[in-house]
Amino acid sequence: MTRDTSSPVWLSKPFVIFFAAMLLLAMAGGYQLSRIFSQVNEAAAQRSVHLLEIEESLDEAAIGLGKQVQEWKDMLLRVDDQALYDKHQKAFKESSVNVQFALLGAKGVMQNIGMDTAEIDRLIDEHKSLLSEYLLAYAKLKPEVKSSPNNVDMQFIGVDRKLQQDIEAVKAGISAFAKQQMFKAAETQGNRNLMIGLLGATSLFFMAMFGFVFARLFTRHEN
Repeated sequence: MTRDTSSPVWLSKPFVIFFAAMLLLAMAGGYQLSRIFSQVNEAAAQRSVHLLEIEESLDEAAIGLGKQVQEWKDMLLRVDDQALYDKHQKAFKESSVNVQFALLGAKGVMQNIGMDTAEIDRLIDEHKSLLSEYLLAYAKLKPEVKSSPNNVDMQFIGVDRKLQQDIEAVKAGISAFAKQQMFKAAETQGNRNLMIGLLGATSLFFMAMFGFVFARLFTRHEN
């Protein structure tokens, strides 16, 4: 009885080449998939940063609006002191510009990430309308009349409140959207991990199947 000294089929050169090729294909597929996931993760991270920038711009707009109102009141209270009056008038104008700048900054970021800017446009127009009302009231100011500053101020009590509320409402909407995106990203990451696991399992399964078929064909060829 002679002993079969031939090498096992899984140690044969053709099988080793086949196995190496299948392994390289699986690795290449996994690498490409991981690159796609990495790009998606990077895009999601950048979007989160942009949403945070929008929130910060809206905060700056709200703060600027509050300062604008305060400087207006201080300006009216200092009509009898030219130096202080000029100081608060300048600060009022600067605050008004800062509000517009902050809102336009938020709009620019929203445009860059493809978000609808209708609400920001409404805030910008609303603030411009408010400034027009300030200018009309300012035209009625008569420093020589003692009651004039108070009368002008009375016309503006609470007129900025709606804009403040609208800014906060838009900011709340952006914040809620950002949280939704974060939860969605976490869920998507779980799905990606599942896909990677399935890809690995599928690759191993097909490698085993092809290996089995290859071994059967190789054995038949030897017989």
